[in-house]
Amino acid sequence: MRAQMFGVVVVGLILMGGNCSRARVDSMNEMNAGVELAQMKRFGEAAASLEKAAALDPTNHQAYFNLAIVQIELRQFSAAREALERAIVAKPDAAGYHEKLGSVLIELNDWKGAQTALEKSLELDPTLFKAHFKLGRCSEELEDPQSALYQYSEAIMTGPRFLPSYSALGRLYADLRYPEQAAQVLNEALKVAMPGTEEEANVHHLLGTVYQQQRKYDEAIAEFQSALGIVPGMSDALFSLGWTYALQGNDEEAKRYLDKYVVMAGADAPEHYIKAARDRLAELRTESP
Repeated sequence: MRAQMFGVVVVGLILMGGNCSRARVDSMNEMNAGVELAQMKRFGEAAASLEKAAALDPTNHQAYFNLAIVQIELRQFSAAREALERAIVAKPDAAGYHEKLGSVLIELNDWKGAQTALEKSLELDPTLFKAHFKLGRCSEELEDPQSALYQYSEAIMTGPRFLPSYSALGRLYADLRYPEQAAQVLNEALKVAMPGTEEEANVHHLLGTVYQQQRKYDEAIAEFQSALGIVPGMSDALFSLGWTYALQGNDEEAKRYLDKYVVMAGADAPEHYIKAARDRLAELRTESP
């Protein structure tokens, strides 16, 4: 389950000097109860409390925002969009609300709407590196790769420790047939990735595919082996390693790793990769003396 950041819990709010109405106090107390329920992962009850908090005080933008977070956990994205839109009406200058709306619109495949929301969030706070990253995704979906390159680059500039930006930029450079730039970005990504983690293995694999694209087979093999050294059963790396050995003319190692891939690839493995591996194995066995 994705970690979510709930709004600040206001504990012990009291009515002072007539500055807060009774409805406002009741709304904040109800919101606090909803946040506490959400932190206990009792999301259905939390949503009910937060809806009540918003009804008690429609200007309580935190109640709407926290309600949206709970609805995201419940995968009620249309409802979350409505809650965020109400939060923005109550507090239009909250950059984080616009960014979260952009994330929800991505889940709803409303890429143009997401782009508008994310651009607004950056207008309010240019340091939101994840907004740049998400804008890159929107630009790719809207078939604007140059804008995506810019947004991923900006995400790296503003959030240099956020690994997904490097991976996305490197992959896009590779897709656009700029392997030198892709390799440069992915080598930088390896400096950011936490050693020994699956995310580091994924970067090694992606870098290996770039080297394979450049026909630098020894370098590609080294990267795929590094990925497997971290995640021994990584099916993508098994396939890529076997395929690269085949391209290199090392039939025995190609058969070894493609066989492993066919055996270890799970039900979620792409059918065309399974077929390609089996077809290549059949060719290699036919060619063997």
